Formats: sequence, C-alpha cells, structure tokens
Amino acid sequence: METIQIKQTITQNQEQKVEFEVPDEGLYSIELTASSPTSWNEKENEAVMARLYINDTHHQDIVLFYGDRLFTYQRLLGELCEGNYTLSIEFFNPLAQASSAWIEKVNIKKLELQGHDLLAAKFSPKLYGRSVYSNYDNLYTDTPLEMIYFIEDWEHGKVIEYQMVFSHEDEGTPAKLLMAKWGRLLDIEYMARVYLTDDLNVDHVDYQGPHHKIMSYSKPMLEGKRPVLQTATCNGNFTDRITSEYYFFFLPSYEWKKDEEPREIVMEKFPYVNAMMQWEAERQLTTGLSDINIIKDLKQYLFIQSSVWEVNLGQPTIDIACKLSGENRWHSSSFGKKQIGHFSPGYTGPYNHFGIAVLLPENKSHTDIEEIKVCLINEEISSVVVKDLKVLFMNERSEIELKCQVNFTAELTRNQSEKTVWNK
Repeated sequence: METIQIKQTITQNQEQKVEFEVPDEGLYSIELTASSPTSWNEKENEAVMARLYINDTHHQDIVLFYGDRLFTYQRLLGELCEGNYTLSIEFFNPLAQASSAWIEKVNIKKLELQGHDLLAAKFSPKLYGRSVYSNYDNLYTDTPLEMIYFIEDWEHGKVIEYQMVFSHEDEGTPAKLLMAKWGRLLDIEYMARVYLTDDLNVDHVDYQGPHHKIMSYSKPMLEGKRPVLQTATCNGNFTDRITSEYYFFFLPSYEWKKDEEPREIVMEKFPYVNAMMQWEAERQLTTGLSDINIIKDLKQYLFIQSSVWEVNLGQPTIDIACKLSGENRWHSSSFGKKQIGHFSPGYTGPYNHFGIAVLLPENKSHTDIEEIKVCLINEEISSVVVKDLKVLFMNERSEIELKCQVNFTAELTRNQSEKTVWNK
C-alpha cells in the first residue's frame, strides 16, 4: 500500500495532484481520508464532492457525506497495469455552502482478495448518481453508502447479486412504515445480478428497474464485464439509460449471508450508516409532514431482528410486540396490524431473516422493556415458524448496541397465535 500524506485544505478552484506508482498489475482500491465544513443534517450544506482523475481522465466521484469529521472513503480503482500514475482531486460543489475540503491522506492499495470477494470486486457495477430533483441529488439526499453482495449457483455457473445501501428513501413507503417493515430508514435495494458461466465470463445481467421490475441489461459493459447503471428513482431503483454527470465505483464491502442474517446486519458492520440515517431524518422528517412521515428521534425505537420459516414469503406474517414496566398495553411493530392505505406495516420481504422496529413512547427506552412476544397476524396463514430474536437500540452516539439475543423456535398457529419469547 502506498500512503500519500497531503494534509492540506483544497478550495473549490484548486486541484491537488499526486503521483503514485503501481509496482505490479492487479486490482486496486483508493482510500481517501478527508473532511469538509459541511453537515449531513444541515439543509443546503450537506456535503461536497471530490472528483477524481487518473492521468487527467475523470475516474469517479466521492460524496464527502461525513462532514467535518475525518472519514476514510474506500472506493475501487479497478485493474491497473504496472507504471506511474497521476491522481488529481478537485472539489465539486454546486449545491452546498461550503467551498473547501481538508485532505488528510490518500492510500493506494493493491487488493489481495480471494474467493467470493475477488469475484464480487471483478464484476461490480459502476453506478451513476441520481438526478431526479436536481443534477446532483446524491449530494444531499439518498446518497449511496455501501455495496453488499451474495453469490449463489445457477445452471451455468455462479450469479453475483449486488445490493446498494442508501442513506434514505425519499419516496415510496412512508417513514414510520419503513421503520415498522424494515427496521430502518436506510434504503437497501437489489441492484443487479451478474450471471457468470463456469469459465467466469458474463452470460447476462439483470437489474431492478423502476417500479421494482426486473430488467435485462442491454448496454455495453465497462471492461466487458461491469454493468453500468444509474439510480433512476427516489426509492432506489435503477436504469441502464445514463443521463447523469457523476458516478461512483464502490468496492463490494460485505458478503451478506442471507441464510443466516438479515440485510440489517449492515447497521452493525458499518456503524457510521446509522449516524447518516439519523442526520437525514433530522433534516427531512421532523416537521412539516403528515404524522406517518415524521420521525422525531430514532433513539425512541427498539430494533429487532428475527426470521420466519415454513411460510410463503412476500406477505405479512408476524408482529413483534413489547410491554413496558408499569403498563398493561403492548407496543407493536405493525401498529396492531393497522393497514395504512395500501401499505401494511408488517414485514413483507423476500428473505427469511429480517429486521423491524418498535416505536416506544417518549421518555421510554429499552431499559423499560418488561416482556417481548411474537404474534401471527395474517388470518389467511394457518401457521408459521419463528426462530430467534436479536434486540438492539440506538445510543446517544447514534450507534446500534445489543440489548439481548434469544435463541428459540416457536410455531405460531391460528389456535396458538402468540408466544412470549423474552422476560426481564
């Protein structure tokens, strides 16, 4: 790894150039450690963007979303040949008030990846930023944070599914229902599936298009193997029709074990995403909206992970409810099976493992929880098997902490539709 110490403030009209050497051919990443006088929870001063050039060619952009805190942004450089290179960094700032950024250092790193991580990095998509509300939506909303993936078999080889973690979801499910159904305001979306043959050539690519429609990728691929997509909608769907002017190269950062854990594991693996989620909620979801879209404080929520089995997925199945000390009522993840328009607050995702959240009353916290139960809430289902419970909460530093973990297997039926799974 080559570390280049910079330790300089760069204004919008300046360019920082550094030379680096690639000693041998391989797959490389860049780590940019930087800060800016911005804040993701401050309207019209959310972030600035670093524009990176390699040998004077625009290579990618990095949104400095973490404000005045030093943060290391890791991105993919791709396959580099042996030789000397010039990296140029400019700060592009069409929307925020800030006009400068501090660059601490740059690391150029050869990736020593193996197995699934190597496959995922070799075929990962290039992502153009969203341009729906403005030319640069991701500089202030729904910015992409992490790319996760999983690999499974298909009849001719392997398929890699990439999913993108966004800081928020501007449109689609109302905020309180996002918390009820998914246990987060983060938007985690299926992005693309790259189908590989046994000899590791790309056979075809599917992606999630607008209205969650699965689309066949039809455009040329970067390096003959990387799909090029753009965030197309305000609920995290994609297109292969590129109209945007800025783009990202994310390094797949986590192999999601979908048969063992929910996607919400990213809230534990990458703690900073919770701060991003909280800051964007503070800026967008506290006033001037209908009650179903107002989130006053994420620390009022209990975050719960569980799993359902022996049932058709994609429909509401269970509710998780909490009772507090000194109260006789239950606080329900699905608001007591309440239907809001065509939205159900119950989990309806395609995976066995999932996360939900329970809204607690003001001035109450996880320390007040006395009992937790699981309930069958779909009258059209005769039974469902529920396994295990992981209960977390958000602390004052916007970090997710574990309260308790319970291992159990419970079958809920129409005749026995509830079961207590935890007591204080």
